Amino acid sequence: MVLEKKRKKQCKGRGKGEGNVESSFSICDLPDAILQLIISSLPTKEAIQTSILSKRWEHLWRDISNIELKEGKPEERQQFMHFVTRLLVACNCSSLVKFSLTCNVDKDASRVNEWLCGFINPRIQELCLCLYGIEEPLVFPDQLFTCATLTNFELDMQHVFNLPSSVHFRCLRILTLSNIIFPDSSSAQQLFSGCPALEDLYLINCNLKNVQAVCIYSPLLRQIHIREDKDGMMDEDHDEIGGCKVLIVGTNLKSFTYHGDCMNEYFLYCSTLVIDASIEVLPPEYYWVREVTWQISSGNFTFRLLKMLPNVEKLSMSETSIMTLSRTSLLGQLPLFGKLAELDFDSFSSIELSYKALLMLLRNSPCLQVLRFQGGVSQPKDDANCIFDPLPVCFSRTLKMIEIGGISEEEELFAIKILLQAASVLDKLRIQCYWHSFDRDDRRVGLKRSKEFCKQILKYPKSSMNCEIEFEYY
Repeated sequence: MVLEKKRKKQCKGRGKGEGNVESSFSICDLPDAILQLIISSLPTKEAIQTSILSKRWEHLWRDISNIELKEGKPEERQQFMHFVTRLLVACNCSSLVKFSLTCNVDKDASRVNEWLCGFINPRIQELCLCLYGIEEPLVFPDQLFTCATLTNFELDMQHVFNLPSSVHFRCLRILTLSNIIFPDSSSAQQLFSGCPALEDLYLINCNLKNVQAVCIYSPLLRQIHIREDKDGMMDEDHDEIGGCKVLIVGTNLKSFTYHGDCMNEYFLYCSTLVIDASIEVLPPEYYWVREVTWQISSGNFTFRLLKMLPNVEKLSMSETSIMTLSRTSLLGQLPLFGKLAELDFDSFSSIELSYKALLMLLRNSPCLQVLRFQGGVSQPKDDANCIFDPLPVCFSRTLKMIEIGGISEEEELFAIKILLQAASVLDKLRIQCYWHSFDRDDRRVGLKRSKEFCKQILKYPKSSMNCEIEFEYY
């Protein structure tokens, strides 16, 4: 693997004519430090294979700064385990700044503990660990929890995350925790209090069953993403895994995302700077479990979050969120969203135009400019009395764009007709048409029927004379 580049260079002499000088450049002319950077950018196995190129390259790979290890097929497990153990002995772990390990621990916890203690050095900057099939507790090196250089830490393991007595990630900016079980309130608080430079926090299906309350605060925290799905959390004792009170102090928080089934309580304090928010309440596993008590409880949960986001500029919600919000008796106390410019509804379900919560949101958003129904919008003809009475201010002053992700039924056509009649300053209505929504088996028939629907829409009366209707066929 010797890369050579030859070139002829004309050198002009000072008053002595011109001459041709042939020069050559080889990658081997680069200093070791540069070569190690190049080798570090390769996949780990390929980096090791550079040792066969020449005598000089034989040991260069040992000082690489980046190692990524991922277990493959089950039948190759022993080969992978031996490879990692030999690598730990052969490479200079003190040079590592990035380390990634994805593997099934199974009955080899002692060996994985040895890897963790060996590869994780005090100079590590980015650490990604995805460990599954854990039967015995894993032991992380104490130096990890006081590492002064770590900036990005990702940990995915369905097991208790035991912490030492001292936790201080001085430079940690991005923290992603997935599937971990916090042992108690004290440990959870110790972890979040030990991240003074934290900017982005991702909590994915973390089990807080042992935590009564915790406060998450970092003066630099700008983004928090929470996902909690009870069906995605396997709890051997089948205990209740929710009920924790989580206080998020967001003096610099700009983005907040919640995607889950309302297992824990979340309180946003000093959250007036949040401009981008997403609230997606998950429905129960079985649709018929949507009993009234669950709807009211989930609606109250959604209401509490919205009330803490008065200055949001872009808001995304699920159909379940808006449906359950319509059931709460607190709906009349929804705040005014004076800065809300974009309102999105997810692509999983169609939204009923007459949902009380939707109408309240529209009336409380006087500056709304863009309204997106990514999963479609519908309205039964027998339930259309006084939908926009009174008419939301944004429909007559600021609403310029409506996007609808799919049409297939008469109820959806009726909803579009109502929107066109209500939005007097609308510039564009964009509708996505999917042929398989009309005929799953015959694309030609599906396209024909979708175009018939579109022709019908073009005949509807429009309150805005400048409104352009645009169709996208898929």
